[in-house]
Amino acid sequence: MTRFFVLLFALSLPFWIAGSVFRGPGVLPMAMPVSAFQFVLPFVVASVCRCRDEGVRGVRALLKRSFSVPRRGQRVWWVPAILLVPATMLLSYGLLPLAGVVLDGPHEPLAAVPALLAVYAVAAVCEEVGWMGYALRPLQRRWGAFGGAVVLGAAWAVWHVVGYLQGGRAVWWIVGQCLSTVALRVLIVWLFHRTGRAVLPAIVIHTLINVVQSVFPGYPQRPAAALAFGLVTAAAATLVALAWGARTPTGSRGNPLRARGSGT
Repeated sequence: MTRFFVLLFALSLPFWIAGSVFRGPGVLPMAMPVSAFQFVLPFVVASVCRCRDEGVRGVRALLKRSFSVPRRGQRVWWVPAILLVPATMLLSYGLLPLAGVVLDGPHEPLAAVPALLAVYAVAAVCEEVGWMGYALRPLQRRWGAFGGAVVLGAAWAVWHVVGYLQGGRAVWWIVGQCLSTVALRVLIVWLFHRTGRAVLPAIVIHTLINVVQSVFPGYPQRPAAALAFGLVTAAAATLVALAWGARTPTGSRGNPLRARGSGT
């Protein structure tokens, strides 16, 4: 597992250097820097690690797992998987006016949503093959599902910080975004278990995170928006962990959100 993260961050260095060299108004959604193209690396690193361990057969197994879908009796969990991010963002934006914060600013038009879905789906596939298809299992073996989700979410957040800085994000925006990143990973892992350890819902959630953040007015520019979203998603992740404290995410006794040794 250490090998995966060392390779991931080492191979990210050229992207971060390119993001520092090629600055200026971005053509990517949310004015992301060119270092955002690092999204390919979790897929590349996971494939290299699996090929080294198990050969081409291992890579095929990794891809098969990464495109797994919920079984028939678990397909109801597509509903929270699809609604999770839009609902938490709507709640965040609904609460901000109560604090006297009026949010507006640039955003992608709703007409761009189909194109955004296509672009962000590719990025989500590349990342989730690494995060959920490869990295989660050994992390859960060591830390349990909740601990593994938090560690994975923290790595996911830290990996994006350089890009946030290169994109001109404010410090408090980065704080809020990192908080939501960790919290969303906890929720993704919980839904992963509820859907029989299917990775495809995680890809859908990841895609929707980027699409929703692109179309909500002013989200990339306003620290208050990111902080509110971070707090709302953190509250949701906490409630999930507490509400299922006596049950596993798949419905049996015990709680892999706390217990060690639960694999993917």
